Amino acid sequence: MAWRCHGKTHKEQIDHLRKSGIIKSNVVYEAMLAVDRKDFCSSEPYRDSPQPIGSNATISAPHMHAYALENLKERLKPGSKVLDVGCGSGYLAACMAIMVGESGRVVVVPVLCVDTT
Repeated sequence: MAWRCHGKTHKEQIDHLRKSGIIKSNVVYEAMLAVDRKDFCSSEPYRDSPQPIGSNATISAPHMHAYALENLKERLKPGSKVLDVGCGSGYLAACMAIMVGESGRVVVVPVLCVDTT
């Protein structure tokens, strides 16, 4: 089950996601293995749950990133172009950049508007 895909290390967590059947393809496995979640959140990076990243925002749980990448993998081929609107922490965009490779491009729009109330 997704909420049990915690790990003590980055690799352990990604391996748990794979063993649980959430990560199905080698391309998603390799992309997520290449991008360490601890570089995008400071508290409990290897816990399979959303974590705060500031500004009342969270980084999604790793299983959600894995599901997203698995669903998009046919479009995230080397040379592809990606627009990530509202990219949050940037973790998913970094994984997508690995998947599209050096010949591809990932453009991120981090914030659409700022609430001034």
